[in-house]
Amino acid sequence: MAKTCVLCRQRSERCDGIQPICGQCTEFGTTDACDYSSRAAGPSSKTSNLLQKGAACLPCRKRKKRCDAKQPYCTACKTSNKKDQCVYEDDAQRNLIQCLVARTRELEERLAFAEQSSHESRPHHGNRVSSPGSAPVLRPSSLAIEAFRAFPVWKPPRTDLPVSALLTSRTTLELYRDFRLRFLAFSPHVGVQLSPAASYAVAMGDFNSPHVHPSLIHAAQLYGCMIWQEIHRTTSLATTEFIELEATLSLLTADTAPLIQLQIHNTLGIYFLVLRKFSEGSEQIRLASEVVRRHGLRFVPPSAELWDPLVECAPADEELVCALSHLLYITIDRQMVLGIPSDLGVEYEQEFHTVPIMYPTLSRSSLAIFRARGALLLQRTRQLSARLSALPTCPWELHLAQGAQAEPPWVAEYWSLLEEVETNLATVNPALLKASLHPELQPSTQGLKICLIVALTVEAELHHLAPRTHPESRQHCLNAVLKLVGIGKTLTASDYEMLDPILVICWLTAAKVAFTESARPMDELSAMNWATVRSVLVACVPVLIKALPYLEVPLNQILERAAAFVIPT
Repeated sequence: MAKTCVLCRQRSERCDGIQPICGQCTEFGTTDACDYSSRAAGPSSKTSNLLQKGAACLPCRKRKKRCDAKQPYCTACKTSNKKDQCVYEDDAQRNLIQCLVARTRELEERLAFAEQSSHESRPHHGNRVSSPGSAPVLRPSSLAIEAFRAFPVWKPPRTDLPVSALLTSRTTLELYRDFRLRFLAFSPHVGVQLSPAASYAVAMGDFNSPHVHPSLIHAAQLYGCMIWQEIHRTTSLATTEFIELEATLSLLTADTAPLIQLQIHNTLGIYFLVLRKFSEGSEQIRLASEVVRRHGLRFVPPSAELWDPLVECAPADEELVCALSHLLYITIDRQMVLGIPSDLGVEYEQEFHTVPIMYPTLSRSSLAIFRARGALLLQRTRQLSARLSALPTCPWELHLAQGAQAEPPWVAEYWSLLEEVETNLATVNPALLKASLHPELQPSTQGLKICLIVALTVEAELHHLAPRTHPESRQHCLNAVLKLVGIGKTLTASDYEMLDPILVICWLTAAKVAFTESARPMDELSAMNWATVRSVLVACVPVLIKALPYLEVPLNQILERAAAFVIPT
């Protein structure tokens, strides 16, 4: 824009700004060089004394007084003897806009870099690259505005990659939102229960929200990214996973709330186990157990003596119960599948039996509680079966011969387990039907199917342990296994992408029951039903091996037993 000389400004004429003499002054015959200094406005200009919006001090703005914005205190505050209260919000609106723009720009750059690196290939599942050393990491430097000091801020590693090399794209923002929404849909599978405010903050990716810890948002994006890749059968977002994993771990400190630490370690444990990184997954489970023991987190709160069944439990207590239930489930599952001892004490298994009493509504709707209850029943049933199988003679024949007067301990345990599994089936069945009818509950159907398969496995095993000559037990055993394989046939391809390893234990137990029962004398209809069960169990083995290749050896036992099985005549 051309400058205006002093004479043209005084004459209110348009100046072309030519130096040393403008065109207007040349027409007037001026021989002196034009003056383009800023003193032309003069001290009498009214606009020179106006302050910009937001430049006045806070006391003058509050009292709606004229302020001259002098430093270190204005004239009005000096006159009213309020010098100590004269403070300024330096360009508050401008700083806020700049902060938001900078944060948006850096976030887009970071996500665009992740999208740009999506062409990189890496091996699937267990061979995933966990830490690409040369991959540059970009992270918004303004995770939290100065006004929010509730959570720590993650400082990213330095990178020499120029920002101009990154491509911004709105699709990457939508993709990250898709990651978070997928995590919220699958959060019951990792024992994370959030309040509506926390769920909204996670869905929006609000790192400044006081309702959720930033590390949980990063964990949501990490877990959602893993689910997205499993569903789309791609392994192209290694850098994105690495960034989110680093951010999640960097934001966890010793001062983080114990419940947040437990939820994060539970989520990371499942994340690594799904990727078949068993050492990393076991380490996260160990850290979760350590948090539980160090902070004394229990199913029964310290105020249990003042517990009132008519008073609703606090949301934080329910979140803790879900997280503890998931940790209990994953330790039992890991112990049965991989043979790794549990890091939790027996007291947690005993306290878990009080959950239906203290949290009746939650125990009828929480997937984490369903899974923990089913895993406990399966573990106890397997232990009882091993003890009875080790006896030299049939325990039932000896017990029935002695009569009800001398009842051994295993008999009471047997009937207690049978009552518990029937109660569990009465709870899981309606929950599965409800989830299958409501679209918003669809992500829970796969977990509920596994819970129902586990419960039916326990029921079949218990009836299988009953006396061989008891026809009611034989029929109940057949009905349970038929329903079990019927549910197994409904598992879709997407269900097998996130298959729970405990299903292998159920399939092995069901196969043992099926082949043993098929060798006993029975009527023609029962023989046809058992033949159907055996064929379905054998047909599902290749699919299970493809989904869980590290369990191929025990699953092949079903095929070997089927090949050696001879139909009794």
